[in-house]
Amino acid sequence: MNNSILASAKDLLSSTVNKTKLYTDMEQSKAYSKNRHQYSDELFKTIVDYCKESIPDLNVAVDVGCGPGSSTLGFAKYFKKVIGVDISESQIACAPKDVRNVEFRVGSSDKLPFIESGSVDLFCAGASFFLMPQKETFAEADRVLRPGGTIAIFGYSSPKTDRPEINHIMENIIAPKVLQFYPKETEQLLDQSRSLELPYPGWIRNDSLSISMNMTVEMHMELIKSSWMAVAYAKAFPGKDLAVEYGTLVKEALEQKSTGPDYTLTYDLFLLMGRKPIG
Repeated sequence: MNNSILASAKDLLSSTVNKTKLYTDMEQSKAYSKNRHQYSDELFKTIVDYCKESIPDLNVAVDVGCGPGSSTLGFAKYFKKVIGVDISESQIACAPKDVRNVEFRVGSSDKLPFIESGSVDLFCAGASFFLMPQKETFAEADRVLRPGGTIAIFGYSSPKTDRPEINHIMENIIAPKVLQFYPKETEQLLDQSRSLELPYPGWIRNDSLSISMNMTVEMHMELIKSSWMAVAYAKAFPGKDLAVEYGTLVKEALEQKSTGPDYTLTYDLFLLMGRKPIG
């Protein structure tokens, strides 16, 4: 989003949305686990390489706000044990149960009584961090991390494509319809957490990573259906379907341009990492 669109987007955010209810619908959670974009192994390896600078032999990672576990699973090959935690029972219900060294728990990012103090090598949170009680979550991270352990916060920008006509639809038609269903805290995500500071000295920020995927209109419609905005839109406007509206607009735009049906969808990633001091 350019600066003017971003400023307008922030003005549309709601101060009344209950942020604890955003991902509790079971059908949405099923769609989320099936269709949501996946982080790249490049992101996981970047975090792991940082962890190994202070702790070469990695044992335990904790992924809070894990949803159905896409990022949790990404760390599984690097750690002896990975624990995914999410406040949403339906999201945890959709997480895989058959990965030997991964377990999932329903819980809050700031209260992890089932994790021993000083036992964790990596404490991480993805894009849902903006919904968490951040001061309290940092305090809980400090409790469970061992000295030299890493805290990592990562997320992504608003998506963009290689088709200007599709970007126009997403930014100028779809976004104004749905931002009213997101809490004010979403502003932090829209800003890619540029105002966020980690609680440890010497923490770093990495903006060099991205995710790109080939899309058809139908694939993108399924991705939209997995989002909170699609659920909220359907509840606010019975009989309307955000994904169908998006698909209709994009198909018309592509037909007018006489271009092919495929396009590339890209999310720029941001990553913040810091270490708990030793001694």
